[in-house]
Amino acid sequence: MSYCPNCGRQILDESLGCPVCNVKNNIDPAKTVIDGQAEEVKAEAVDSFTVEDSDGKTHHFESNTETGDAEYVRKEKISADATIHPLLKILIIVLIVMVGGFGAIAGCVAGVVLSKSPSEDYRRFGKLMMTVSIVMLVLSFLCCAMSASLGSLSYMLD
Repeated sequence: MSYCPNCGRQILDESLGCPVCNVKNNIDPAKTVIDGQAEEVKAEAVDSFTVEDSDGKTHHFESNTETGDAEYVRKEKISADATIHPLLKILIIVLIVMVGGFGAIAGCVAGVVLSKSPSEDYRRFGKLMMTVSIVMLVLSFLCCAMSASLGSLSYMLD
């Protein structure tokens, strides 16, 4: 096995380069030549690394802790300054209000998920979604309760 000199990912000797960062010259850290003699060197284990692609986007990879092998899993991270477009926020709130009970329940779940985000905008919108959803659930419950009580009252008067 060899390792990429750029990102440290373990790759096959037969490969044409690193599949993550496309570096073509692989190194074998187990064999180092010093003063004409081959010397065995232990490679340092890499648990995680970050690669920047040609578009300037960074991708974070972590080792697969479930299997303990050298396969890396791409971790998508939301940056702390990520925002949600205002029109999308309005559309989501309108859907929560228009759909009724199911929309309010889905809004509560999505609000809890967003409130745990590293982005401040996501957290604020998550709290707003939870608030709107809870208010809609309470209003739905009150309407149902009032409708049932008025129906019972009109039945008793007839």
